Amino acid sequence: MLAQGLPARVPRRAADVHRHAPLSAHPGALERRPGDRAAGAPPAAPARRRQVRHRQPPLPYSRRPVRGALDAPALAAGRQRRGDRAAAGGVGVSRGERLLLVLLGLALFLPGIASRDLWNPDEPRYAEVAREMRADGHWLVPHLNGRIYSEKPPLHFWTIAAVSLVTGEVDRVATRLPAALAATASLLLLFGIARRLFDLRVAWFATLVFATSAKILWQGRIGQIDMLLVALVTAAMYFFVRGLTEGRPGLYRLFFVFTGLATLAKGPVGLLPPLLSILAWGLISGRRDVLRAMRIPTGLLIWAAVVLAWLLPALLDGGADYFRTIVLKQNLTRYADPWHHFKPWYYYLTVIPADFFPWSFFLPGAIWIGWKRIFGEARRGVVLALCWMFVTLLFFSLSPAKRTVYILTMYPAIALLVAAAFGEIETTWPRLRRWLVLPAALLALLATAVPVLALVALRLRPERLAAKLEELEPLGPGTPGMVFGLTLLVAAAAQLAWLAARRGRIRQVVHALAAGLGVVAVVASLLLLPRFDAVKSLAPISARLVAEAAAGEPYAIWPRLDAPILFHTRRYAVELAEEADLRAFAARPGPLWLLIEQDDLARLDPPLPLVEVARETSRPDGYALLTTPR
Repeated sequence: MLAQGLPARVPRRAADVHRHAPLSAHPGALERRPGDRAAGAPPAAPARRRQVRHRQPPLPYSRRPVRGALDAPALAAGRQRRGDRAAAGGVGVSRGERLLLVLLGLALFLPGIASRDLWNPDEPRYAEVAREMRADGHWLVPHLNGRIYSEKPPLHFWTIAAVSLVTGEVDRVATRLPAALAATASLLLLFGIARRLFDLRVAWFATLVFATSAKILWQGRIGQIDMLLVALVTAAMYFFVRGLTEGRPGLYRLFFVFTGLATLAKGPVGLLPPLLSILAWGLISGRRDVLRAMRIPTGLLIWAAVVLAWLLPALLDGGADYFRTIVLKQNLTRYADPWHHFKPWYYYLTVIPADFFPWSFFLPGAIWIGWKRIFGEARRGVVLALCWMFVTLLFFSLSPAKRTVYILTMYPAIALLVAAAFGEIETTWPRLRRWLVLPAALLALLATAVPVLALVALRLRPERLAAKLEELEPLGPGTPGMVFGLTLLVAAAAQLAWLAARRGRIRQVVHALAAGLGVVAVVASLLLLPRFDAVKSLAPISARLVAEAAAGEPYAIWPRLDAPILFHTRRYAVELAEEADLRAFAARPGPLWLLIEQDDLARLDPPLPLVEVARETSRPDGYALLTTPR
């Protein structure tokens, strides 16, 4: 009766036949069993069926649900409870992850930090400024050779002087340790950015890509300002991302605090590129609500308060000339109408392949994948990284003066792009395999061809081999073999990465290249770079001057004031601007000393009334030490 009017169901299995047979066909079907409901009793609650949850593979970024254009609208609603932050995208970094990142940074950037001398042009100059800051108490206005040094703000010199309080003096470790610590801090901050914008896998990819790119491996172990600037700009972007993903507008204030500190490190370039990048992101993504939540006018007041806390007392101490130089000349004039470092507009496009090696081979494909293939919540991270990269690149390309370190603050952004592309390739494999296999093959081919072709060329041209060996002779025996061995190590890492790429093992690609570049950097820092002190260090000739010249006897340096000599002698030099000043100094009565480059000494006519005491023989353009006849 129940089946009248319904289509008959055709059973597919024997079990279906048994299940759909008449009730009377089942033995005992009408018998009452324990637990059955008695007649007239209320109906029992239906039994709960066990839900079986099937584990689904992660969706690619391009298929994940979109909550708004580029972000969840609820993120702009204000402060959320701590337990809701993970759902809003505010995923933190665990203590174990922090420990691993710190160990990674220290392992990459600390080895060899004191194995070589301070090299021109910047390391000895910054070390001497910090030494004079500590010795003479010039904490507000930096000094060099006893005179006001108005080329850079003081934050970097403060960090060197602070570390010297632990090391005991301004030395190699105190000069370079701030850069190593800044590089390590950048790893932590970049990991936090990628963890919130993407996922844990992309965060590790981004950290390894950034840490083992050629320029970062170099800047993280030398005493220049730029690594500190990168860390501060990355910190500013980190707090912007936290404010965005956690819906906490108060964190945007820290963006302006850290851009203020970045300005104290290297001027307005610590504010303008990151702020313009965020403005571009907000306009492109349609997130004007985020820009309003940042309260940029109020933020600029915070930035100004940080900067003016140093600048106003410094201007009162340094005077009008200091203001004209540190504010106008070193910022506005240096950007719009510079006096050196002239390069064409496309200069940075020519240096990124080498400076971002080996990951530069994957960068063009990463940009394409990020723009064309990554959507959903990860889209906001891609757009932010693209704006960060292109705005920084455009900002510095518009200036006639260009140096490779100027665009260093965009390296976290391009590391994010490459890492996000690796994550998308791994998730959608093999759909995007060509964007991994072809760059890896090209990298392996080039890395292998360089040592092979160099060896073949030197074999075919033995006279060039002899000339090269003669040039490397001051560096000590075994230097050519060491260089060749390091190039082979890079080639081996590239070959392993290519083999892994063919099988779609993206993590092995990243690990092979990161390990290869990291080992090469550490070995070169410990064993190879110290050999170049023979041709770059001015410590020996400075020590000779200190040994020969009595305390209080004046000395000068020609043709320019050389900071390594000031640093190694711990004595101020007489400054000479023109040849007339040089001859007037040499004609002074009493004992005096002159360090003059050998080429300039040979060109002087008539010669100076001084006698030569010593000269550098390891460098063709080295110094000669002269003094008055005794």
